[in-house]
Amino acid sequence: MSDKPEEKKCRCGHTRDHPWIVPKPDYSFWGWLLVGIGISHPPTEIRFECDKCGEVFDRISDSDALKQYSHH
Repeated sequence: MSDKPEEKKCRCGHTRDHPWIVPKPDYSFWGWLLVGIGISHPPTEIRFECDKCGEVFDRISDSDALKQYSHH
């Protein structure tokens, strides 16, 4: 038995690293404003959505994990 928790999957069976899975950021109001004018800002949450079935099957909101999705 593995100590590693099983990765979350959408209805299709895809995990976060599959090409059909799209990370979709959510920003605060000020975050959207900054991103809208071209200034990088970390999101408040990332939703992982399957482009094939449309299911949002995972979310991250931990600030350390979100840093990898901010574009500097």
